Amino acid sequence: DLHGVSHHDDSPIPDLLLRISNIMINNTMKIALLLSIITAALSTATTNAIRLHYNSSDTIHTLTNSFYPSHNIFISGGSTLQLLNGASITAPSSVDDGESAVRIDDATFIAVNGSIVGGADFGGIGVTISSSRDDTAEASFGSGVAVYGGDAARNKTTQGGDAVQVIHAGSKATFDGGTIVAGKGCSQEVCGVSNNGNAIKVIMGEVIVKGGMFDGDFYNLQGSILIYGCVEVRDGRIEGVLSDGSVIDVAYVGEEEQLEIVYDESVCPAAAPTIDDPTSGIESVRSFTLVLVSITTVSLAMAVCCL
Repeated sequence: DLHGVSHHDDSPIPDLLLRISNIMINNTMKIALLLSIITAALSTATTNAIRLHYNSSDTIHTLTNSFYPSHNIFISGGSTLQLLNGASITAPSSVDDGESAVRIDDATFIAVNGSIVGGADFGGIGVTISSSRDDTAEASFGSGVAVYGGDAARNKTTQGGDAVQVIHAGSKATFDGGTIVAGKGCSQEVCGVSNNGNAIKVIMGEVIVKGGMFDGDFYNLQGSILIYGCVEVRDGRIEGVLSDGSVIDVAYVGEEEQLEIVYDESVCPAAAPTIDDPTSGIESVRSFTLVLVSITTVSLAMAVCCL
């Protein structure tokens, strides 16, 4: 000011610009915060799961890696997938990524050796076999395979997962061997009532059991289960020896009319010999012993007589 008098600008424009600037900054921060929340939620839901799809029927596919952590394997469209070389598949611990480690839809799965584990914490399913109305789906399990249902955790579920489930009429699972283990229910006291999963669960479809080690119930709603071996059903349990020589002792939940036994006497345990069995040799041994005792008694008598 040339005259030494200060000049004040009373115009409202600077205040207005400042208020607009503050509003824009606040909105930008809110948008950034919202985006970060959405991103975190999405990353938590997926748990970094990896989905592999096999849907080409032109060739037989084989899992080539040794480990498949946090994976869901989908087999569909008439394709065939083999589990070889001890490959290990573990499903992610989130139901959002699919409830099964391996799912077969109108396709074929040949598990020769390796391991499959259902999703942990929420009781995920190991293997699901499913088929559409006019199609079929098949899975076979060899002696080198282990399938586990996922265990339960109290903050997600108290129900353990099924190891293998068959859910439609055109679906079939064949067990020539292997280890099939149901998921464990929540073991903590706060969980209250908690249940283990099933080793085999059949909603509809067919299951054939010729061998294997099973830890868990056989649940059968409207399907059929065919068992080969020296086996009987007694007091709601399947007991005996399967055709591969494995001992089976599991609970059966379902109608007995839907369970068929193909009796195989060749794998029945040998009966212990009895005294009345003429082929056992026990009677002849006893006779020989009595004769020997008699001869010894006569010899002693003669010796005493001649003294």
